[in-house]
Amino acid sequence: MRPRTFILSLAVCLIVFVGLITFTLGVGISSRRFVRPHVNRSAKLIGPPCREGLVSVEPQLDVPLRITISDAACDRPQEARVQWVAENIGPVPISRFEIRSIETYDRPVDGRKGVITIGSSLDPHRTTTGLVGSSAISGVAGAPVLTSYKLTVWSVTYADGKTWTRAPAERSSS
Repeated sequence: MRPRTFILSLAVCLIVFVGLITFTLGVGISSRRFVRPHVNRSAKLIGPPCREGLVSVEPQLDVPLRITISDAACDRPQEARVQWVAENIGPVPISRFEIRSIETYDRPVDGRKGVITIGSSLDPHRTTTGLVGSSAISGVAGAPVLTSYKLTVWSVTYADGKTWTRAPAERSSS
């Protein structure tokens, strides 16, 4: 074999080897998310942060799902976007849950645009992340100002079909 052919063959083998290593590492790193689904992967929300005390979680008794706020952004005074983390704090798997926002404004609001988050299966002591947001529609008098934005667990359906819902007295206030 001629030296030039040998060097060329060695370079091709090296390129193929490096390519296989790169491919294997890429597949391994990207599949880690699917191997460990209970690990939350969340990104920061883009936009200015909401003012202090605007966004909170409604306190509830005997709720099977714990909500915490991981990030919040308020691009305008009449809107909020909130990224949350939910944890199944009970011993029973959850097949479906609903998280809503309860907003109050500085004056009556005719129309709102909002997002209700409906999550799916969540095993005991596991967490998941989601996003909820809403905005008041601006009228002739200008945009109302958001004065309070609370997240609440609205309902939970367990894997066995039983349900937990927010108390009726609390539901009428929203």
